[in-house]
Amino acid sequence: MDTIKGWILPALGITVILGLIGVQTYLRHEATSGQQQRLVIWHSYIGNEADALKKLVAKFNATPAINKGFRLEMLFVSFSNLPDKLTNSLPRGQGPDIFIFGHDRLEDWIAKGLIAPVDYYMTPMELGDFSPKSTIDSLIRNKRLYALPLTAKTLGIYYRKLPNGEDVGARIEKLQQENRWTMEEFINLATSLTRKCPWRGSRCYGLGYQADDSYHHSPWLHAYGGEILSPAGEPSIVTAEGIAAASLAYRLAGNHDGAVVPPELSYPLMADMFKTGEIAMVISGPWFMSGLDAKEVPFGVTTFPTVKGNRANPYLTIEAVYMSSRTPNKEVAASAMRFLASMESSMLRAAEAGQMPIRISIKSQLLNNCKKATPQTDCIYRANFYDIFSRVAQHAVVMPASKEARIIWPPYAKALAAIVRRGVSPKSALKDAAWETDKYLGACLRRGK
Repeated sequence: MDTIKGWILPALGITVILGLIGVQTYLRHEATSGQQQRLVIWHSYIGNEADALKKLVAKFNATPAINKGFRLEMLFVSFSNLPDKLTNSLPRGQGPDIFIFGHDRLEDWIAKGLIAPVDYYMTPMELGDFSPKSTIDSLIRNKRLYALPLTAKTLGIYYRKLPNGEDVGARIEKLQQENRWTMEEFINLATSLTRKCPWRGSRCYGLGYQADDSYHHSPWLHAYGGEILSPAGEPSIVTAEGIAAASLAYRLAGNHDGAVVPPELSYPLMADMFKTGEIAMVISGPWFMSGLDAKEVPFGVTTFPTVKGNRANPYLTIEAVYMSSRTPNKEVAASAMRFLASMESSMLRAAEAGQMPIRISIKSQLLNNCKKATPQTDCIYRANFYDIFSRVAQHAVVMPASKEARIIWPPYAKALAAIVRRGVSPKSALKDAAWETDKYLGACLRRGK
């Protein structure tokens, strides 16, 4: 009898527990009945890019074959805040299932275990449709693919027809046709356009660019054969090539009478001065186009001049969609990523968001459409200057994504500012940047970051 009591009581306890679990499961099912499960995407898009993403998300949500019964929800996070919010939320299992950002934080996110590899969800044929090849290679670490590329962004030279009728584009085209599109000719052109404005009392300038920004300085650094990192991944700041590039920046934008760039030029001021014709040429990327109306500002885009016979190759950044390693819904997250990187998505983003297509099939389709376009402005590929930016991208240098690179950017930018604004010698300013970089790197290594 005691033996029977010994097993009946535990059995009753287990039965009660199982019953409670069953009731809880039933209640949870009733509470969520008829509701779609959520999938969240974080992004920093504004304007046309945000509008295009909304259309794509709506299409995903309306297509059960790819959404698997999930509803994709967008959440805007400002560009400057998104990396820190990801770093703080993802380790706690919070934050998005997928998110869109540039590739420059890739190694940090992998090291912290924040993102999941996605090569399992793609076929070699699909990956082979991306061009340039660096758009895929930049997202691979240790033979694993950690994101799907959406677009590539780099720099070009914008020019415009001035209010007094001067056609800057025609002068550039003539130099290119005569194989004289060199840095010296570029400076001569910019110098001739730096003067008192013929149509107003203010001063006009030949060129506008962010001379104290490492990204916009990159064409000159690479033209002289410089890099911010050695082949071994170590900081490489105080070099003959780096000093030569910084000296060129001073020649263009320094605080002296021969400068062709306005002093202490902010990005919004540069855009405004280009619209009024007070700046004839601007170095910027595809995003600059979103603030221009071709009917009011007749403009074009071209490639960089050579520097001592070398290409002036800017950095290339890859904008991609990533999967959180903490998402419990990896299959449907991958389905959303594949859709956002698909040919259909690429076509819509190229047509409506100004995002350069990086799929070979879409480039071919857009070029074929150009043959039928009437008038020529209906040709999206050339109207958005994708042909120019694609040409630049083929030779552009993929922006480093290591912790060393991230540490270098602020001291390097500070050095450029000291050179162009205060006239500090390039060698001295770069030495200060190298010292500051070593100090920060040492502190990070001591903390194990």
